[in-house]
Amino acid sequence: MSLARYPLALALCSLMLLGGCSLAPPIAPHPALDQAERSETLTRRLTFIPDDADADKQTLIAVLRLAPDELRVVLTTPYGQRLTTLVRDASGSRFEQGDAPREDALPFPPDWLATRLEWSLWPRAALEEAFADSDWTLDENRRERLIVYRGERVARITPPPAQRGADSDSGVLLEDFQGDYRLRIAPLDSSTDHEASR
Repeated sequence: MSLARYPLALALCSLMLLGGCSLAPPIAPHPALDQAERSETLTRRLTFIPDDADADKQTLIAVLRLAPDELRVVLTTPYGQRLTTLVRDASGSRFEQGDAPREDALPFPPDWLATRLEWSLWPRAALEEAFADSDWTLDENRRERLIVYRGERVARITPPPAQRGADSDSGVLLEDFQGDYRLRIAPLDSSTDHEASR
């Protein structure tokens, strides 16, 4: 009798999981591209740390070009093999194929990475303007920047951009509460992997 109920229980669990996924927040409004802190090229180490202790962290090298009409991020392995390029412009966010395109090469969709970079790099006023008249809000103090959707915390960024100094050459940690990820964004010459793993 329990075996007969098993497919039904499995189907119900699947529906519950699908229902839970539909409760995840939609993509946040993007800030204006021309409101980035500065327009130039930055090279950063991106370390993705899953909250699941059994999952491996992944490190990529990112060359970010901030321009008034485009965010372009070339992603490579630590050994220099280009994986893909993230482009965020007036048409939206997308990955362009790289030298080693694989569907499982990246643990995130393009809009996820674009919004997380924007939350970490754009000034407070630009995000507040983007979030106006939406269900998204920004709460920032001297220690952290919180991204909130309908009263629920989505991400925390420490330290906030205003506390990193004008050169923005210190590392930043983004904790994604919805995706169960932490993202460490750091200059190539810094030793922040041990901090990211904490």
